[in-house]
Amino acid sequence: MAILKGIRASVVINGESLIEYDEDVNEISDNLRDSNLIVKYVEAISRAHFELKFGWDISDLKACEGLLIQADLDGKQMDSAVYQFQKMISSGRMDSARRCVGGQWTIEKFRFAEIISVDGPSGSMGSSEASDLASIGQIVLSVHRIRNIRESPDVKTTYNVQTGSTLSGTVPEKALKGRALSHRTSLDPPQIVEAAQSVRCNYVDINGSPFVKFEFRYRSRRALQIEGIIPRSPSPIPLEDRPVESLTREEAIELLARRTARNKPDTKPEGSTTLRVKRERDPEFDEILASSFVPKKARGSQDIETIDLLDD
Repeated sequence: MAILKGIRASVVINGESLIEYDEDVNEISDNLRDSNLIVKYVEAISRAHFELKFGWDISDLKACEGLLIQADLDGKQMDSAVYQFQKMISSGRMDSARRCVGGQWTIEKFRFAEIISVDGPSGSMGSSEASDLASIGQIVLSVHRIRNIRESPDVKTTYNVQTGSTLSGTVPEKALKGRALSHRTSLDPPQIVEAAQSVRCNYVDINGSPFVKFEFRYRSRRALQIEGIIPRSPSPIPLEDRPVESLTREEAIELLARRTARNKPDTKPEGSTTLRVKRERDPEFDEILASSFVPKKARGSQDIETIDLLDD
């Protein structure tokens, strides 16, 4: 969970917060100019729904009466909500884009989707797609301190009418310009919901700038390795170089077969003298094979559980 100035935030899939990785050292030096920003990398799971969770301690935020939190996916605003301290609210979550068109409110669930790079010139993309590609791969939570929170008499008939990213599942490889992008965000079909309550408030910080901002950069595991965020998977150690006691039964059999093949004499032409080579027993391997072999249970010895479905 990312924490900055007492505010906590995370990306969650199936109730579990995704593991967060720190950014590259070279990138950190650039972000030091903005002490209100924290950047974390997370691993995206194809086709998985996700949500954003956040929390805080009200006692640490005495200079305001509440928080306004806005969620942006791939550069597009998805939702914003006000959390009032007077109601003792100290946490929240967002899992969908919320919209109102013609007085009808709907939500569209967040989901990860794959990007497939294909051969082709970058110019084959439309202007809107090229613009969206610049912000792809980012989930941003902006947290604003607010005060003077009051109900609004206005009844909203439109809210957050912009759509999500215009990118399709395929992107010209040249348009990526060497960026290790693997996923984008997508939205489920809209579901009708009740109208949201509207409030008015004033910002505490100058010009309404965020108190803190969380930027989660999502990638596949492979893309995270390419960018050097997480180490690459080590090459497997050859069986010949591993301690015998660390081998599984199957690995021991494979290694023994390799040694046998190496010691097997070449086939001699007919009439030539053939030397018979007798393989010496290898007690170490015999012990490994014996200890790793678990006899199967006889068919008649299996436990059977029965349930009586007949009435007395």
